[in-house]
Amino acid sequence: MKIAVLIARTLLGLIFFVFGINFFFNFMHLAQPPLGPKATAFSGGLFGSDYFFQVLKSIEITSGFFLLINRFTPFFLLVLLPISVNIFLFHLILAPSGVPLGTGVLVLELFLCIAYRKYYQNVFTANPKI
Repeated sequence: MKIAVLIARTLLGLIFFVFGINFFFNFMHLAQPPLGPKATAFSGGLFGSDYFFQVLKSIEITSGFFLLINRFTPFFLLVLLPISVNIFLFHLILAPSGVPLGTGVLVLELFLCIAYRKYYQNVFTANPKI
C-alpha cells in the first residue's frame, strides 16, 4: 500500500506541478482539443476575469510541490479536491474528449484521500465540543 500511495502522490503532484508551471511558461506546447460552444464560453469567462487562472495555477503549483516533497500532504489533498472534481466535471459535461484525464486525476485524488483518511477523522465530528 505504501508504494501505491507513493506512486499516486508523486503522479498527482507531478500533474499539478508541471501543468501549473506550463500555464505560465508554455514549455510543452500542448494542442488544445476543439471545445464546444458551452466549454468555450465557460473557459472564456474564466480567462476574461484576468485573475482566475493565475490564482488557480499558483495553487496547483504550490499543492503539487508539497505533494512531491510529502509535506502537509493531507492538507494539500483537500486544497486540490475541488479542483480535481471541477476538472472531472468540466470534461464530463462540457469537453468529453478529456474525460480520461479528468477521471485519472479524480481517481488519484480519491485514492489518496482514502489512504490519508485517518487525518480527516476529526473533521467529521458531528457535535464538536470546545
